[in-house]
Amino acid sequence: MASKKHQRQENIERLKTEVFDVLVIGGGITGAGIAWDAAMRNLKVALIDKGDFGAGTSSGSSKLVHAGIRYLAYGEFKLVHIASLERQWLFRACPHQTAPIPFIIPNYKKGKNSFLKLIFAGAMYDLLANFKNTENHAFLNKKETLALVPNLKKEPLKRALYYWDGIMDDARVTLETVLSAQELGAVVANYVKAISFQIDSHPKKGEIVKGVEVENVFTGERFIVQAKVVVNATGPWTDTLLQQFADQRKLLRTTKGIHIITKRLVKSDVVVVITADDKRGMFVIPFRKKYSLIGTTDTDFTGNLDHVEVTKEDIDYVLSAINNDLPGAVTKNDVLSAYSGVRPLLLSPKAKSESATSRSFKILSTRANLLTITGGKFTIFRHMAEKTVDKIIKLLSLKKKDFRCKTKKAVLHGGTGITNLADYLKTHVPEIMKKFDLPFDIADHLVRTYGTAHQHILTILQEDEKMKERLADNRPYILAEIRHAIEKEMCYTVSDFLLRRTQLQLLENQGLDCLSKVADVMATILNWDKEEKTQQIEDYKNNLVWLPGRDD
Repeated sequence: MASKKHQRQENIERLKTEVFDVLVIGGGITGAGIAWDAAMRNLKVALIDKGDFGAGTSSGSSKLVHAGIRYLAYGEFKLVHIASLERQWLFRACPHQTAPIPFIIPNYKKGKNSFLKLIFAGAMYDLLANFKNTENHAFLNKKETLALVPNLKKEPLKRALYYWDGIMDDARVTLETVLSAQELGAVVANYVKAISFQIDSHPKKGEIVKGVEVENVFTGERFIVQAKVVVNATGPWTDTLLQQFADQRKLLRTTKGIHIITKRLVKSDVVVVITADDKRGMFVIPFRKKYSLIGTTDTDFTGNLDHVEVTKEDIDYVLSAINNDLPGAVTKNDVLSAYSGVRPLLLSPKAKSESATSRSFKILSTRANLLTITGGKFTIFRHMAEKTVDKIIKLLSLKKKDFRCKTKKAVLHGGTGITNLADYLKTHVPEIMKKFDLPFDIADHLVRTYGTAHQHILTILQEDEKMKERLADNRPYILAEIRHAIEKEMCYTVSDFLLRRTQLQLLENQGLDCLSKVADVMATILNWDKEEKTQQIEDYKNNLVWLPGRDD
């Protein structure tokens, strides 16, 4: 592990000593996308996050690649159009972590989703995608709908709108974007916290941000990162970061979304849109072959952004929604895990509810040389990054024609050369099974999860055959993934591994069945002493936002 520790320390030393064109604060998908785009335009880039990359909203989403059919009801046609094009780009750019999938919206005789509304929504969804979605929409009659989802409420079901969006592993798409930026020369470091802005006075521009005082969270050491432009891409923490200035204006409406994981509720590979008691639409999403992911809620949130609990009321709300349209599908005992996230939505006095708040974004010049990007949605992160870096280029007094955006035709880390994932799997999975004597589920998992980067895990297996051991029974995850995550993916805590490098925290037992094993391996590689290992285990348990059987 010495080499990787040296690599992180080398990055820290570079942050201390170099002057960057742009420093991005916030390693969620928005900040990661900005760092990647800027690095691709040959700018000198630094990216920091006070926690792990994607540890906030970007690992707490519904894990959907979607244009947002419901936004049509709020007249967000431009947003849906942009998201439709970005959705198709993301399928191409990260083929191992995204996939198209059909959705259905049931139409009931007296339900929220009238036939006329669905006709309009389906037609507009195709039109705004320039008719380049995976497939155009269609309508299924009652018999066809029930053939696809037999446990759907049968009366008074009339038909269903059938259309296409997609699914993804949000945390790993974020990570692949960070790794893409790093490959292009960006200096990236997680667990580096922004403490305060370094300010100079200018006779014409007033206060000018020239850098940021930061803290290495692991050591407590503080130092200055110098940058010509600083970007605040901290998501729900945007207002908190800006409170360091006298300007106390509030930019965000932060809303909480929770999701639950259950056994597989719908056998078909289709996302079912269900309706909660308050008429809010929710999704029942296929997850990891054996499970369903259901969500999300949308309620105003003003609590601790670093630990967003899932309450009994949250769980009851989601369960009620499921059982409205899939009668008797689940009870509280069927909930395997839950997770939460906070959306950084633009504050809009006109929005009558949390769900009606716009998912558009703004890029603000909060101070001279300080840009703040707020709002937006995961699927349009590349577009948001392009617009932000265009502004950075202008602030640096560079000519845009010499620094044009190149991400539209680019592919993210792990996806290079994969034009068809099914073909890539057919080529590599059988040879891995044969060469390394691995069962199908492990070989398939390694290639699907890491794309072309799976080759490093094979190198680890060549060096140490014991690394083939499963982390837990009946799971495809193996010990070699821990070493790979540390050496190649900047994984430094047990939570980094169990929630964001893998999604074991979201499955049965929430990773507790392999917690000690993961901690043992990480302790060996990272040279933790007994006290540190014990603390890592306790921190992981304490950071769980929901526990089965909890009454509060």
